[in-house]
Amino acid sequence: MIYQTNISKGLFFYNRTLFQLQKAESIYGLNIRLFWLFLSSAVVFFISGLFGIGSHVISPELARSSNVQYEAVKSYFVIGRLLLGLLYAFVIIYLPALFYWTFSDTFYKKFVVIQVISLPILLVEQITYIILAVFFNLPWYSSPLSFGVIAQYITKSDFVIYLCGAISFLKIWAAVVQYKGVRTLISLSSVKSVLLVIIINLFFWSLTAVFAYINFKTIL
Repeated sequence: MIYQTNISKGLFFYNRTLFQLQKAESIYGLNIRLFWLFLSSAVVFFISGLFGIGSHVISPELARSSNVQYEAVKSYFVIGRLLLGLLYAFVIIYLPALFYWTFSDTFYKKFVVIQVISLPILLVEQITYIILAVFFNLPWYSSPLSFGVIAQYITKSDFVIYLCGAISFLKIWAAVVQYKGVRTLISLSSVKSVLLVIIINLFFWSLTAVFAYINFKTIL
């Protein structure tokens, strides 16, 4: 069977898509979807850079810079955000796929397809961060779609707030997509499949919290 990569069908017609992916002997259309996803991720992060999202780390340096230096640093920052978008897509697509693949006896590409289907959900979340920052002056961990708001009412721990802020309904949706893929492609029980998905996603959520918690202003 030939599987034609289709992100929209993968998001909204799980069972049919996963059945076809499980039976597939060859996968078509994956490379072009990867190209567009990498480009989309770069554009989203580039736009966030244009709005200065995340520039608080270098803001003291910008304040002391001349106009020429300011524009140069700003340009480097925006380019850095664009590159971060490419890195973000690479990490989200290939690292979890590699992790899941080590527990299976099927093709690595099939797990890449699962991540290709889930990445657009996370890019939508990145877009919501831009909207919240630009129009409501809210940081990402205060997103109403995450548990960060609740955490701010029950704890003063910055790390816990960042960790809860990294867990959102959109990320849970992406995790559900991954779970359904893992459950279909790997011969594991539902409990073990859930644990695999939780482990890799908790790693990324914790990593996000760690980077947010570290005071890069002091380091720089």
